Amino acid sequence: MGHLGRPVGAPLGHPGAVTDTEPLDEHAPALAALDRTTALWPGRYVHAAGARVFVRHTSDAPDVATDHHHPILYVHGLGGSSLNWHDLGELLRPFGVGHAMDLPGFGFSEPPAGGRYTLSALIDSVIAVLEMLGGADLVGNSLGGVVVARVAEQRPDLVRTLTLISPAFPDIRPGPRRVTFLPLALAGTPGLGRMVFGYLGRVRAEAQVAQTFRHIMVQPSVVGPVRTAQAVEHATARAAMPWASAALSGSFNTLVASWLRLGGRDHWVRARRIRVPTLVIWGREDQLVSSRLAAKVARTIPGARLVMFDGVGHVSQMEVPERTAELIAAHLKRVGT
Repeated sequence: MGHLGRPVGAPLGHPGAVTDTEPLDEHAPALAALDRTTALWPGRYVHAAGARVFVRHTSDAPDVATDHHHPILYVHGLGGSSLNWHDLGELLRPFGVGHAMDLPGFGFSEPPAGGRYTLSALIDSVIAVLEMLGGADLVGNSLGGVVVARVAEQRPDLVRTLTLISPAFPDIRPGPRRVTFLPLALAGTPGLGRMVFGYLGRVRAEAQVAQTFRHIMVQPSVVGPVRTAQAVEHATARAAMPWASAALSGSFNTLVASWLRLGGRDHWVRARRIRVPTLVIWGREDQLVSSRLAAKVARTIPGARLVMFDGVGHVSQMEVPERTAELIAAHLKRVGT
């Protein structure tokens, strides 16, 4: 397994602490400033693998030299959306034009063709967007991490670099905080599931968002009131979509089934075939996908580099976006921007 360099001496448990990292060199473009009060990126619908997929993008090109205008495509996790990437994408604007897609059935995207939430359907949608972009640096979190890993294995011609943030590789361990997330899979139960999901979005959206943030972050307050309000507004909009509960339950069940099939062997076999420069980032306090998997993921993908954040949960791009952006920027710079 490769490493990013010498450890940084941050206090243990501090959200900014990492291991195996190095700073950007003095000749690299600087990260953009972090501002958690901005409006969300605009977006548009595209047709991707038989579905109408919503893709957000930076509002204008970064103010840097042309050779830094590489597309960067961000892919969210289970129950997430393109909103999960706004702050990270803004920070990385000097390194590439950001595009954040809503996977079929999530965010504002419509369901996949036939309404079947298979891994193949999700993978095909990402490949279709990459083909429209002419290839990109690819970043995925959780379920999105598994999806983009498969994309990199299948279509390395479209992937310049790969970054995996707490990718949802097979993890069937029990865990009290994790188990409380499992009832969300029941949202697809005919009649009752849709009714409960709609009620949560219309009446309890703030509580729903607060609970989700507590599960995916150690310090959810860092996202600030504007990003929280945007998430609440989005949860309310999702509640009105007739496929929202089915998308969540269907994708969750597909993911778990892939873990259970032969012990998740297919995930690991395909990971060994990845030949794209890969960076793996993981929060040690991840309550949804165990950080104990991090070293195995990085060992399995040839040449992958691993970074562990102390005191961080499942979505480092939201909880510590500046540190996450610095690592990805160094990764892009190393490959050659």
